[in-house]
Amino acid sequence: MNLRSFALLGDADPVPQSLFVAYPEQAKTLALLHEVSRELTSILDREELLRRLAERIKRIVDYDVFSVMLWNEQTQLLESVFAMRCNDSIPARTRVPLHKGLSGTAAGQRRVLRVHDVNEDPRYIRCETGVDARSEIVVPLLMQDRLIGVLDLESTQPHAFTLEHERMLSTLGSYVAVALENARLYEGALHNERRLRTDLDTAREIQRQLLPTGAREIPGLDLAAAYVPARELGGDFYDFLPYGEGRLAIALGDVSGKGTAAALYGSLAIGTIREIVIDSNCDPACMLALLNQRLHNARLDSRFIAMLFGVYDAASRRLHLSNAGSPYPLLLRDGHVVSVRLEGVPLGLLPGTQYDESVLDLMPGDVAVFASDGILESENASEEEFGLQRLSAVLSAIAPQDSARAITERILAETDDHGAGTAAHDDRTLVVLRVTEETGSDFSKLPVIY
Repeated sequence: MNLRSFALLGDADPVPQSLFVAYPEQAKTLALLHEVSRELTSILDREELLRRLAERIKRIVDYDVFSVMLWNEQTQLLESVFAMRCNDSIPARTRVPLHKGLSGTAAGQRRVLRVHDVNEDPRYIRCETGVDARSEIVVPLLMQDRLIGVLDLESTQPHAFTLEHERMLSTLGSYVAVALENARLYEGALHNERRLRTDLDTAREIQRQLLPTGAREIPGLDLAAAYVPARELGGDFYDFLPYGEGRLAIALGDVSGKGTAAALYGSLAIGTIREIVIDSNCDPACMLALLNQRLHNARLDSRFIAMLFGVYDAASRRLHLSNAGSPYPLLLRDGHVVSVRLEGVPLGLLPGTQYDESVLDLMPGDVAVFASDGILESENASEEEFGLQRLSAVLSAIAPQDSARAITERILAETDDHGAGTAAHDDRTLVVLRVTEETGSDFSKLPVIY
């Protein structure tokens, strides 16, 4: 019976039972081809793939050593990747060029080599398999005409491999080649994913290190911040900066977009802010105008930053504010929440933009909250936003003795509860300033950022 008429294209159809009666050996071979063709497409681990292949072929072909060599395009060598002897894996160390040995010859000529007695073939190279081989069959594994590797079976008996074996293995070879290529691509994808994960972890740690946790030497001010990115890397950021004796600058920004690009743009903004602060000590509106010009000059298309920038003067308890498209800052006083209506164009969009400024005279017990839109727009399963009303209710319920850290944690907990069971779509960032009764008289020290 000619097996070529049963060459497989994708998964083979099941073998009819009638064929087992009329042609039992051929039907057994076709059943194996059908089984293996289906199984190979579902195994992406190369070691498991080849081990399973060796077991299935053993049902039809009585071999003593099963091995697979893959073509390495860089070294221009066939390299052993798998070898099995009597159901036990053995070391695979062989490397041969094309046209050398039986494996190299079969690969170089792109045809099956079936040798009845290797002792009579000068091309045979004895390998350390622990088996005294007498016959061998080598099947090139090809995808169209591209060499993937070779399938090599050895036996201690001469004339162990027949023409039917050759036909079956030739048919199977095309499926093995595809399966090996899939496994290679899958392993490459896993390697890239692991490398990307490592890079993201490193980038996340660098981003975390860029963000301060607080500031000292500011009499009468309790300060806290929180940052919860929606992805591995986020586009939100905040910063605290010394702004003269007893004065602290606070920035909260939200970069358009998500992920790595937004995080890098945010890092650029942080670096630029810190550079401007060193060279210039101007009011918040001037600061935003300078930063806007610098970011616009960078010419990063489709990127902009919404930012709230404020300067707190400990001596006067005044908070100077300017806004570039961020949500309004909130002021909690005596249990009532007020939005400080201050607007402005996001940074990096239009050259020469000027910004307005507002001044808040704060009192002990006052709480000022800067929140990114990820807080207000946090959604529940019904796509209802957390919103200003819920945030105001949380702030109104705050006790006078609650610290800035406790307030920050309360807001995050409430947004967590609101969005429980749904994936976060945006970063959540908070800065909370709480004015205390402390009346330090030494305002000569610069804030210490940590």
